Amino acid sequence: MDPPLQERVYRALKEDYAAGLFIPGRRLDLQEIADRYHSSKTPAREALCRLMGEGLIEPHPDGGLRLPNYSGQRLVQLYAWNMSLLMSLVHEVRLSVLRHAIELASPRTLQSTPVGISHAVGSLFLSLATATGNEFAIATVGNLNERLHYVRIGEIHDIGDAAKEVRTLTNISVRDLQKSMRRRLESYHMRRIGRQESRPT
Repeated sequence: MDPPLQERVYRALKEDYAAGLFIPGRRLDLQEIADRYHSSKTPAREALCRLMGEGLIEPHPDGGLRLPNYSGQRLVQLYAWNMSLLMSLVHEVRLSVLRHAIELASPRTLQSTPVGISHAVGSLFLSLATATGNEFAIATVGNLNERLHYVRIGEIHDIGDAAKEVRTLTNISVRDLQKSMRRRLESYHMRRIGRQESRPT
């Protein structure tokens, strides 16, 4: 196998994943992936295996692979872990560092699409992790962002409301920024946890 080819296929897959081009739950056909990225099956398989190792795809019950279709208790646990981690990170950083991290992640021009909203939220969360200087926190939040990317895309029904939520999350014109940020993060996640828990099983 040609390592540069496998890397090219992997990077192209990640770019298309970030662009929101895949459908959670739908089976990924190996030959289609190979054809899409102009490679043989082996580099495509290796690239998909790397994504599976990152938790971005999983085995499909009918064979092959798919993007996870998070819902129910599984999604609740993912939200809860993301919330706990981010709130603890905000507690750790100095006020000036927190303010700078939020400013860095505040989009000058918010892309008013579900993908754009997801990227804006993910950028903020990653900036909060980066502010700690902890490489493990950065890697963990980066991976959680990727896992939740399609969830964030799918949950948007009103772009205006979603954009308003981003502006609220990135607002620094408050008295106690650390306390306010922790409350915002808790509210953001608990709204989503509440939606999942209120759905009939």
